Amino acid sequence: MADQVTNVGTALSAEEVVVRAVQFFSTGKWRPTGQSGRTATFQGMPPIPWGLMILMILGFALCIVPGIILYVMLIKKARQFQNIVVTANPIPGGTEVVVTSPPWASALVSSFIESLPPLEVALPS
Repeated sequence: MADQVTNVGTALSAEEVVVRAVQFFSTGKWRPTGQSGRTATFQGMPPIPWGLMILMILGFALCIVPGIILYVMLIKKARQFQNIVVTANPIPGGTEVVVTSPPWASALVSSFIESLPPLEVALPS
């Protein structure tokens, strides 16, 4: 699965963006694993799809062996840790924020991006 990259400009400083990212993503199911002045990394697991849960339950109901095989092959593979990386780069008048995330976390990343104040661009007169 390819990661999604989201870019946005904000009027905040790079350090303030990183602090807000830590506060925002730590309140959810994401664990901060690394932080510096311009980057923050968070680790989390995707939710298990309902279809896989139903297949596993059916496998256990039919016989123990198919349930164990489905659990090992599907559920364990689907529950691997994935990362969200927030990078803040200073630009004139604000900060460029780059968020790299798995596709299933796009709604959470959009909420974070919307919580940042927009970059005010001065139009030449």
